Amino acid sequence: MEKLKKIALIITSINKPNEAIKKYYSLSKKNKVNFIIIGDKKTPDYPSKYNFYNLKSQKNLNFSLSKSLPINSYSRKNIGFLIAMQKKSKIILETDDDNYPKNIFFHNLELQKKIKLLGGPNWINIFKIFKKKNQDTIWPRGFPLDEINKFHRIKISSKLISSPIQQRLCDGNPDVDAIFRLTKKNKFHTFEKKNYAISNRSICPFNSQNTVWHEQCFPLMYLPSYCTMRATDIWRGFIALRILKNYNWHLSFLNSTVIQKRNVHDLLDDFNLEYPVYKNTKIFNDILYNIKLINKKDYMLINFFKCYKQLVNQKILEKKELELVYKWINDISKLYPNYKKI
Repeated sequence: MEKLKKIALIITSINKPNEAIKKYYSLSKKNKVNFIIIGDKKTPDYPSKYNFYNLKSQKNLNFSLSKSLPINSYSRKNIGFLIAMQKKSKIILETDDDNYPKNIFFHNLELQKKIKLLGGPNWINIFKIFKKKNQDTIWPRGFPLDEINKFHRIKISSKLISSPIQQRLCDGNPDVDAIFRLTKKNKFHTFEKKNYAISNRSICPFNSQNTVWHEQCFPLMYLPSYCTMRATDIWRGFIALRILKNYNWHLSFLNSTVIQKRNVHDLLDDFNLEYPVYKNTKIFNDILYNIKLINKKDYMLINFFKCYKQLVNQKILEKKELELVYKWINDISKLYPNYKKI
């Protein structure tokens, strides 16, 4: 772990503390990490030792967004991000209550990394790169279905990069889509212990399962509310990746630090919630690619708003999402006044 960095860990849950939550609590205490748990309408009260925010305490916070987010929504996690920023965190980690941390969970968080850089095709299936020999084809949730069986020649180079967004992998039940789960036998997956980054000419989806964010990308953490729960972190990821490339920073994919023992899901319900992603992933990214962004770092909020506004104009996202985006930007502007305002 980098010294002198203030770190926060954010989870939202509707469940009482399970073994994963308890392990995160003990690891956070040991590593002096601010562990923040965001509740929702169904969440039972937590014991007082936990840094837990129920709906009432969330609404009492001095954030524009906290009074406007819908209930029963994964996007309530946004409040945890804002709390962590208000507490002057320099690194924010996010995960879920069915991802069980390994003892190395708070390792390998450095911003600068000497890493293998993957380039060549427009779309890179990172799970294919990490999978062990003789394993079945596997792809991350959000990867275009028509790209799964295409052959792409990957170019690999070694480079020192700045990676303010880092997706760590997950053993056990990684974040694949419902089509994978409906058509493949359920098995325990493990990945090669390697670290990669993708070039700024390539795209790969990333999610909220086990993700590290450094301070310069905190404005990009916003999870949209008015889309399905199985789309929110994927859409968030593509927007963040577009802006990340604009500043010549890199998205990295790192060795697994959690094991997922997945909560009970209805896979056909998951499929329906993922349908907008199957249908619109390439359209979504084409829209983002054609937006002209400003490469000055203090224009990040303006770039961020441009992306959402164009996605709403193209009817990929709902118009009412912009109201929440504007409130998020307002909160971020108060916390980080050096950003240009929209």
